[in-house]
Amino acid sequence: MSKDVKREIDIIDLKVAFGDFYALKGVSFFANKREFLGIIGASGAGKTTVLRVLTGQISPTAGDAYVGGYDVTKKRDLISLLVGYVPQLEHLSLYYDFTPLQNAQFFGRCFGMRPPEIEERSRNILAILGFDEELMTKAVKKLSGGERKRVSICLGMIHDPPVLLLDEPTTGLDAHLRHETLNYLKSLNYELGTTMVIISHDLEIVDYCSRVCLLEAGYVSQFGTPADLISTLPGKGESLRVTLPKMRQEAVAMIDQLPGVEYTSRAGRNALKIFIDNPEKHLLTLISSLNEMKIPFDEVSLVESDFFDYFAVKPWKQKSTGGTKK
Repeated sequence: MSKDVKREIDIIDLKVAFGDFYALKGVSFFANKREFLGIIGASGAGKTTVLRVLTGQISPTAGDAYVGGYDVTKKRDLISLLVGYVPQLEHLSLYYDFTPLQNAQFFGRCFGMRPPEIEERSRNILAILGFDEELMTKAVKKLSGGERKRVSICLGMIHDPPVLLLDEPTTGLDAHLRHETLNYLKSLNYELGTTMVIISHDLEIVDYCSRVCLLEAGYVSQFGTPADLISTLPGKGESLRVTLPKMRQEAVAMIDQLPGVEYTSRAGRNALKIFIDNPEKHLLTLISSLNEMKIPFDEVSLVESDFFDYFAVKPWKQKSTGGTKK
């Protein structure tokens, strides 16, 4: 058993090798009960390997992985009951000729559940996911992409697991449906107390997460709450936003060299965010400096920093095109 009973997921110095190649090189992170954890990384970062370890598909080369307090390598049969799984492609978990309720009956029986129990559980979950009687009894093949995704989520939760793992749950959905799906997941997290773990390359999920793990090339580059990570930026969560009539690289270079400026980052077509300690105190100074340098501007304002800012200018990416550092 894991020593920390508050943690639903506990990954400790996890390493996974395939031959001589290490997909995970000693990662550590956790999710407490009822939390919403986002594991974010580009292709090849190690996200899928983490998922396969947590579902008991592969064993770690070194380190430990616990779900619900149980070692995933020693309690493989139990892990299938503790973890619900929603695949990236919902057709892998759905029978399209069945209705959502019929799909639920099929998968619920695989977990040894009785039909009345499945009926009650599935109706409760589908109701939270925004389904009325008509949608619950309509063939899945007649549902929209977003509705099919929600049915897939229902099936992952049918056996009432304490943890739900979701592999790229917003892939293939337009912007409206992506946020709609994430809002429904947040509702399930709140109403049923299910710990959510989302594997994704999309930074949009951060707004819904209580904790974030950034994976890069098999390492955890950063881990913490979004607020804690953002507060490490100069300004501790605030920045200055300059709107220019036209974005010119020479103007950006001049602003980047102003005293006290730590980072600059593009914030739209003609806007630039400036990261500096005590930004409120530097607002009037910045306006004076822009006038002295004869850089035309439309607006200078004090704004909140967000996770997109953090990801763009984080120190270990200071040489990337996303942000600059003096």
